[in-house]
Amino acid sequence: MLVVDEGRTPQHNDLVIALEEEEQCLFHAFRIGGSLLLIPPRGRNGAVPARWVDLRGVVVSQARRYVH
Repeated sequence: MLVVDEGRTPQHNDLVIALEEEEQCLFHAFRIGGSLLLIPPRGRNGAVPARWVDLRGVVVSQARRYVH
């Protein structure tokens, strides 16, 4: 489970949720100069400039559940 702050401005190396092709996706945010570039998790193709997608929020916490 991810806890997302919808009002927080993404900073370098934050995990963010963005709406891409009508689906909420997880990205790593990287600042390069004055722009924000979103890098998808491994297994997905290509970086996306943040201005091309609808940013939904910054991940501020995550909870993991381990099953024995």
